[in-house]
Amino acid sequence: MEFYKHPWDKWVGINGLNFHYLDWGGTSDRPLVWLHGMNGNSHHWEFFARNACNDFRIYGLDMRGHGDSDHAKEGYALAKYILDIAEFAKTLGLEKFDLGGMSLGGRNAIGYAGMYPETIKHLILVDIGPEMPKRGSKDLNKRVLSPPLGFRSEEEAMEYYRQRMPRASEEILRHRVEHGLRLNWADKLVFKHDPDLVWSTGSAGKKEIPFVWECLSKITCPVLVLRGAESDLLSPEIAKRMMDVLPNGKYVEIPDSNHYIAEENPAAFEHEVRRFLEK
Repeated sequence: MEFYKHPWDKWVGINGLNFHYLDWGGTSDRPLVWLHGMNGNSHHWEFFARNACNDFRIYGLDMRGHGDSDHAKEGYALAKYILDIAEFAKTLGLEKFDLGGMSLGGRNAIGYAGMYPETIKHLILVDIGPEMPKRGSKDLNKRVLSPPLGFRSEEEAMEYYRQRMPRASEEILRHRVEHGLRLNWADKLVFKHDPDLVWSTGSAGKKEIPFVWECLSKITCPVLVLRGAESDLLSPEIAKRMMDVLPNGKYVEIPDSNHYIAEENPAAFEHEVRRFLEK
């Protein structure tokens, strides 16, 4: 398969759902799978993949309930996500691969890497740990529980993302609008993700925290933990606890970024990821 800057849109049936994923092609025999954050989609990795897809075989998965993948009537428990990742890797024939995830995707990656440690070469966790500090949890709930129902125009949507990601370029913000929203019957731009995902940030998610810490303790591969220097979703204290648990962990703070490191400081993000994966 030839190398292209723009990915192929592909679909695969997993666990009774139709999943969308992006494949950047190339001739590299080094698979790298990326998992996006809450209410996101696989297109968020495009700005990294454009530069790195000649060095890695990059895949971006739209997790259940996100992007162009099916919504799940049976819900969004961590165990469901782990099985999805396992079946995705099996279907694509990925016996051993690098895995990265941001926010919710990183949490799911911890779960998968803990349950299937023999399949992961390197793990990258982007601004996420097994739990969040109280302030970060409250801020996340505020953003997730009270988003606008939709937007009357692309510019109105752009302004919404400008407020959330003040350091991101206009190109990246427009990319968010293009791939994260759809036009509904009322001629309004609405989010693609399943509204039922909101319950993941409440008591249902908190019940899973001990299991996520347990999974973290079972990870044997090298792990890179990236934190946005101005983020409140991963505290330095929780990051330190993660380093105490991980036998081969590395912690890096990315300057000039909040939670959305790959989009707010893409150059620093790419630099740290490449340096980590080269080892």
